[in-house]
Amino acid sequence: MDKQNGEVVLFPKWKSTLENVGFNAVKEKRYTEAVESFMTLLNHEVASHEVITALLMSLIELGQYEKAEDLCQEQMKIEEDHYYQYLHIYITILFQDNRYQELIDLLDEVFETEDIPHQNRTQLWQMYEVTKKLLADAHKEESDQLEMDFEKAIRENELHKQWAAISQLKKQPLPADLTLYKELLKKNEVHPIIKTEMILWFRDMEMAETVTIKKFGSEIEIVPEKLNSFQSDYIIQQIQLRLGAIEQENPTMYEMVQRLLRNYCYVRYPLYPTEHEVDIIVEALKQLGYEYLQLPYEKVSDDRRIHKYKEEIELCDQHYMILAGE
Repeated sequence: MDKQNGEVVLFPKWKSTLENVGFNAVKEKRYTEAVESFMTLLNHEVASHEVITALLMSLIELGQYEKAEDLCQEQMKIEEDHYYQYLHIYITILFQDNRYQELIDLLDEVFETEDIPHQNRTQLWQMYEVTKKLLADAHKEESDQLEMDFEKAIRENELHKQWAAISQLKKQPLPADLTLYKELLKKNEVHPIIKTEMILWFRDMEMAETVTIKKFGSEIEIVPEKLNSFQSDYIIQQIQLRLGAIEQENPTMYEMVQRLLRNYCYVRYPLYPTEHEVDIIVEALKQLGYEYLQLPYEKVSDDRRIHKYKEEIELCDQHYMILAGE
C-alpha cells in the first residue's frame, strides 16, 4: 500500500493477497471476513467482477440485504456485459428477503421491456413461476389467518378487531367461499361500517355475484362490481354542488360539512340518498355547520325530518371517527 497525490492505493501484491483471503474465507463460510477483504478492494476501485459477485453473495449470506441490493443495483447500471448475472443476484436478494411481490413486479417489467437472451429468459421464468406460487401460498395463509381473526372478532363483538381484520382482508383476493361474508351482510348486529368495508372489498375485486345487504332498516340486492364509489354518485354531486356557496363564505365550515357528508355516505354505503332527500340533507348539513361553529343562521325550515337527518349524520360521523381513527 502507498500514497499518491494524497490517496491510498493498493500495490498489486496486496490486491492479490486480499483477493485470496476473501475467496478462501468464502470457501470456509467466514463471510464477515470475506466482506472485509472484498470491501477494501471495492473502496479502492480495484474489485473485479468475480470479487463483486463474491462480495454480493457474502452479504446475502450474512442477511445484509440492503447493502447487497444497493451494490447490485449500482453494478446493473454500469456493468453491461454482466447485467443479467447481476439481475439474477438482485432477484435472489428479493427472494431471500421474502419480497415476492416486488420480485414479480420487477420480472413483469423485465419481460415486457427487455429483449432477454433465451437461456436467461428460461432461468428468470422458472424463478417467476416459483415466486408466484410462494406468493399465492403466503396470501392464502395470511387470508386464512385474517378470516379466522375476523370471525373471532365477530363472535366476541370486538368492533375494533373486526375493523383491523377487514381492513387487512381488503388487500387480499376474495376467498373461494364467501358464505361467511354474505351472511354477515344480512345480520342486523353487524356494524354498518364493517358492512361498508365488505362491500368495498367486493367492489374493488370486481365481484359480479348478486349479494343481499341489510342496513338502516332497508334490505337491498346489489352487484358489487357495478357500484359507484360514493364520491362519484350523481346525487352526492348534487348535494356538494348545493353546498358550494359555503366554500366562498366560510372555508372552515365548508370543510366540516364536506367531512360530515363524506362520513355519512360512507357509513350508509351502498344506500345512496334519493333525489327527494337532497333538500333535507343540504339543510341538515348547513344547520350542523353553523351550530358547530356557533354562528347565527336563519333556518329555512323546522321540518322534523331535518332534525332526524341531523341526528343520523352526527351519529354516522361519530361512528366513523371512532372506528376509522381519524
